[in-house]
Amino acid sequence: MKRNIIVNLHVVNNAQWFESVILYLKSAYKIVPLSAFENLGNSKNLCAITFDDGDLTFFDIAFPLLKKHNVPAAIFVSPQSIAQRENFWFQEVADYDLDKFAEIVAQETKIPYQVAKDAGIHAVLKSLPIEKIHHLVKEYQSATNTPPKEFRNMDLEKIAEVQRSGLISIGAHTLTHPILANETAEKCEHEIVNSVTDLEKLLGQAVRYFAYPNGAFGLDFGRREMDILQKAGIKIALSTDPNFVNRKADKLSLPRKGITYGNIRHIKMKILLGKKWNLLRNLRKPSEAKRRGIVKKNLLFVPS
Repeated sequence: MKRNIIVNLHVVNNAQWFESVILYLKSAYKIVPLSAFENLGNSKNLCAITFDDGDLTFFDIAFPLLKKHNVPAAIFVSPQSIAQRENFWFQEVADYDLDKFAEIVAQETKIPYQVAKDAGIHAVLKSLPIEKIHHLVKEYQSATNTPPKEFRNMDLEKIAEVQRSGLISIGAHTLTHPILANETAEKCEHEIVNSVTDLEKLLGQAVRYFAYPNGAFGLDFGRREMDILQKAGIKIALSTDPNFVNRKADKLSLPRKGITYGNIRHIKMKILLGKKWNLLRNLRKPSEAKRRGIVKKNLLFVPS
């Protein structure tokens, strides 16, 4: 018996690959808007497709194919990034030199050089408040004469076109993509509430859905964030915990199964295995959670 799933993507670089994913999901599940998960009841074999961040590849590659196959989806964007045409930190650091970055981390923090190098840029930055992340990124850019990258997400005009299609739901994804658990209570509330209200102003309609950055319950968010979202009127908030969705699932922490690459057999197995897939993957190298834990043990002080 097939169960309900929500799948999640970020960047789509290959149209042929994405079309094969759509065709597989259509053959195996009933693809529905995210709204169908507000009241599941006894529904089975449903699938909602979601995209985080609003990467330009959604508009250029994924959106035309969703329209071609009349498949609904939901995207989660950050209104500050849209309004100010700012990339997220992970888009900026994607091709940075790890050795040089580790040197800067060691200079700017008490994290030893070797710890930062071994953990990796993403594990280091995901262990820090967002203002510290931006500080380190700017230090790297200054030290290496690296200019900020060209804006790589959808702008307001493209968001408006997606909205007009009637096929795509648009939800909030914080203002600046912090790991919410790393932020103070005040900063966390600001990031969540203002992302909802600012996005409502941009769209001219109520925002009912939210996706947690990074999205692991207990590591990236918890009850504090869920309570803020409930007060903000959010009906569904999405994690990245790779489980199936049943009618008893907490609507403010619904699981999603990430799809990034691979042939259809690979994707089928990843969906089926869920958390077991992550366990198998982590046999080859330490998990991100473990590497972030090592970073935090060495994180004594980070200047503003």
